[in-house]
Amino acid sequence: MSPQNTLRARTRPHVGSRFALVLLSGVVLALTSCSNATSKFSSSGNTDGVSAHQILVGALNSQSGPLPADFAPIIDGVKAYFNMVNAQGGVNGRKIVLPNNLNLDDASSPSQDVDQARALVNQYHVFAVVGVATPSFSGASYLAQHDVPTFGYPIETQWTDGKSLFGSTGSYVDFNSPQPEAAFLAAQSHAKNVAILAYNINQSSQACQGIASSIKQFGFNVAYEDLSIPAPAGDLSSDITHIRDSGATFIASCMDIDGNIRLAQQLQQAGLTGLTQYWLDGYDQSYLKDYQSLMQGVYFLLGNAPFEAVTAYPGKYPGMQEYLTEMNKYFPSETYSEVALNGWISADQFVTGLRSIGRNVTRSRLVNAINTETNFTAQGIIPAINWRSGGHNDVKGPLCDAFVQVQGSKFVPVFGTSGSTFTCFNYPYPNVTTPTTIALQPGIIG
Repeated sequence: MSPQNTLRARTRPHVGSRFALVLLSGVVLALTSCSNATSKFSSSGNTDGVSAHQILVGALNSQSGPLPADFAPIIDGVKAYFNMVNAQGGVNGRKIVLPNNLNLDDASSPSQDVDQARALVNQYHVFAVVGVATPSFSGASYLAQHDVPTFGYPIETQWTDGKSLFGSTGSYVDFNSPQPEAAFLAAQSHAKNVAILAYNINQSSQACQGIASSIKQFGFNVAYEDLSIPAPAGDLSSDITHIRDSGATFIASCMDIDGNIRLAQQLQQAGLTGLTQYWLDGYDQSYLKDYQSLMQGVYFLLGNAPFEAVTAYPGKYPGMQEYLTEMNKYFPSETYSEVALNGWISADQFVTGLRSIGRNVTRSRLVNAINTETNFTAQGIIPAINWRSGGHNDVKGPLCDAFVQVQGSKFVPVFGTSGSTFTCFNYPYPNVTTPTTIALQPGIIG
């Protein structure tokens, strides 16, 4: 679900996509079958999976279980990036190989996640794990203990288990700290009373606790709060009644996209159509196509540049333009998936590290090289990650995010700063009553 959403709380990861898992294209299958033919890979620990002309990697994500659509698309972003790189000759003379049978499924099970992490290391002897996306990354500690370079979608605190774990938006996740962005939106909509809704799942309820803390800090009234909605959302009539009676004009929801759509439907049925809504999940083109009338005016917060930044700011976001081009070539049905985008970013980080260490490829050299990086942005797709300071265990200094709002049939970037889609806030936030933005930070396009 996206109740796991995902929630780039302090790193602010988002699970905003609900596309179905698609079969890998014939191009990818051909590439995989070709690359498996005759290579002999090392299985000596620090150089596992490295041969003269190829580097073998695996992936670990939830392809089955209750939430596959929220996690499985990560592999498409990874594959698209590797296809692009391999078509250009690979990295320092080596192709990156991620066979279909090494994209392992943990079925959203914590125990199976550990088993599959062990299998990638001990049975398949991969060099790295690129494409982790799961609601329970229980295998994190095992991969960290074995210094396996690991890249993926950070929605849990397990990503801080070791210096070899690299989340696509930074590895530090903080669900509980006040979030000035929600208060900023409430102020922009001139709200006084706020309603907050979440599932009875830790990541969902904790994210909304952070929103409630921020709302209160900045002087807004939390007029109604329900952090114990059973997932998936069913009948919300009781919540709708309380929202109406509370006088709330701003609703923050930490439910998944299906729960948010149900919320919007029941608000509309109750005649509550003038409320400002902020959803942590729902930035999804396919849902907007189907539920345009229900999503009008809804705001979303992104930890990356919106897909729409390419047209809103022509020429300024080369990384996003490259992503859209390559995804349209290899996995067009997943082009606008945020999870796939995080796969692309993860692959970019992996390849960027490989390029920096040359032909002498070892796990330790790769991990050490990435941990000296201070300004990784995936060509402007994300605010800069400083792996040397804060990327693994804290967030140093300001937070920068992008807002979009549904306007008609489109997600439209809103607010932003000086020709950039990003808006920045101080963090930790000073003890003031007005949520104000600050200048763009180094490394951010604009």
